Amino acid sequence: MKHIFILNPAAGKGRATGFFLPKIIETSKRMGIDYEIHRTIGPDDARHYVKKRCEAAAAGLKPEAALRFYACGGDGTFNEVVNGAFGYKNVETAMIPAGTGNDFPRNFGIIKPFEDIERQILGTARPVDVIRYEYMPANPVSMSQSLSNRLDAIFESDPDPVVRYGVNMFNIGFDCNVVAKTAEFKAHPFVPGLLAYGLGVAVILAKKEGVKLDICFDDGEVHSGEILLVAIGNGAWCGGGFKGVPKASLEDGLMDVSVARNVSRRTFLSLLGKYRKGTHLEDPAAEKIVTYKKCKRVSIHPHGAVKLCADGEIATVAEAIFEIIPGGIKFSVPQGCE
Repeated sequence: MKHIFILNPAAGKGRATGFFLPKIIETSKRMGIDYEIHRTIGPDDARHYVKKRCEAAAAGLKPEAALRFYACGGDGTFNEVVNGAFGYKNVETAMIPAGTGNDFPRNFGIIKPFEDIERQILGTARPVDVIRYEYMPANPVSMSQSLSNRLDAIFESDPDPVVRYGVNMFNIGFDCNVVAKTAEFKAHPFVPGLLAYGLGVAVILAKKEGVKLDICFDDGEVHSGEILLVAIGNGAWCGGGFKGVPKASLEDGLMDVSVARNVSRRTFLSLLGKYRKGTHLEDPAAEKIVTYKKCKRVSIHPHGAVKLCADGEIATVAEAIFEIIPGGIKFSVPQGCE
């Protein structure tokens, strides 16, 4: 097997190269594995590089028996690796958590084994579900514009649909806006990741803007109106440790969709602690606020452009369709976490 480590130097304020790179080199040499290291040079570079390597292997240009790509970065880096590797045989994916949130590994219990390079190399791959999503890109618009001007702004580039794959969670509304604001704070060199997220929550909570959506489920049920947040989960965690869709499983062939109606700040704050722990569904107050469903397909139709956060990466979309692909990728779980 060829072990290929994809390092994102921008993740976690340089943790991939500053902390993990020496460990990767030392452990790989000590264990005598066939390995390579690739440092990403910008957004989407990991996806292009992984896809190129998979295509070369499939064409017999570099006929390794199998390839395992380790995303050494955050959830966004792993998302890029999955999008490059999806659909190819004899390819495994793995994640070394060097980002800020690192939510995907939380689905397997404790994160510590994922930081151990030897246990990563000795890991065992197993199939996990993937969510295929297709969206129409849109330009950000101001709601102060007239309806006709907003529609022109959304579609002026006459975009083609974008098809991608997600492995952890999609967020619209509050959670997505927090991620966007957190990214702004993280750009400051002296603001650590957890503080940046806390500041992001505070700022977005002060605004607490809802989004108007039509949400269509595969059983015919439709939810319309002003929504505080929508979480579509393959995995259960988002935002660096919030268990937003607590019943989610990576291997059940279903998506978990949580829809929270817009509520007062007081009500939201009363549930925020439980939302972090994943116990909010047990609170009777949540029954009046949250709709929680499992499904295989769901579509989102905003009343205008809206931000969509996919595994930590944000796009502005006019509409989006999500569909589960059972066992869509092979994911290598570190030794001891199987």
